[in-house]
Amino acid sequence: MPSPPPRTAADAATLLQYNRWASDRVLDTLQSAADGPERAVELFSHLLRAQDVWYGRVAGTDHADLDFWATDPLSTCAERLDASTQRWASVLEKRAGHLDQAISYTNSKGTPFETPLRDICTHVVNHGTHHRAQIALVLREADIVPPATDYIFYLREA
Repeated sequence: MPSPPPRTAADAATLLQYNRWASDRVLDTLQSAADGPERAVELFSHLLRAQDVWYGRVAGTDHADLDFWATDPLSTCAERLDASTQRWASVLEKRAGHLDQAISYTNSKGTPFETPLRDICTHVVNHGTHHRAQIALVLREADIVPPATDYIFYLREA
């Protein structure tokens, strides 16, 4: 049974704010671990590029054509995270009353789909959570303590 998507634009905004908070924590850890594992940076770059690809699909921009497996340096990841946060906030501001609107897009294999915006927002956050967990494992294997990025920790800090 699928998990329920955000009911309102405020719900979606909260999830995207959590996503930013968690990614900031990972970025800080990766920046502090100068000799950290390259695989962690690859996964983090992918996470951020995929957010931009989804933004491109929603907004109809060339972000949809990004290579989501290319690896950016951490400085570029930081810039991408800032820009992505602003872009997604703008999407929610402009489409607050239209979360049920189906977004037509083509996936990376060229298959056309239509998905409601609320489900895309949920996917973006869930995809980030998945890859942050992978990064945490890679960091632990390198004897680097990963940051706590669970949603409950975000709520406790908020």
